[in-house]
Amino acid sequence: MCFLDLSGYTRLTEERGDQEAAALAGRLSDIVQQRSRLHGGEAVKWVGDGVMFRFRDPSAAVVSCLDMVEEIPAAGLPPAHVGVAAGPVIRQGGDYYGRTVNLASRISDRAASGQVLVSEPVVEMASVPGVTFVGIGPVELKGLTGPVDLFEARRV
Repeated sequence: MCFLDLSGYTRLTEERGDQEAAALAGRLSDIVQQRSRLHGGEAVKWVGDGVMFRFRDPSAAVVSCLDMVEEIPAAGLPPAHVGVAAGPVIRQGGDYYGRTVNLASRISDRAASGQVLVSEPVVEMASVPGVTFVGIGPVELKGLTGPVDLFEARRV
């Protein structure tokens, strides 16, 4: 599961207005739909300037998210930050639920602009040529009972 959010979208809306914000959201949607589908993923739910999407393969998720983080600013959008977590989920009514979903959301909240952060199971399951995972250590995330080991996905 992945969550992508734009950095500074609320401020941009205040500065440029609702019409511009809606246009930016449309451009974001185009990029996310194209990149996630290209790598076998699907956008599940939109929340303003953010999106939850799902991949069956953690490697594909990492590559897709890195592509999006690079492409989004090039399209004139504010930079994005992404959280990726792997594990079981429950599908109900076209949406996904469970600890993995919550974890991906909290990881995204922790990620800085332009950063793709992933959970340890993603690192263990992903094999991505040209990508390295750099440990940032155990991190306390809102709502979770203990620290979580996080890693930054980077192209080499």
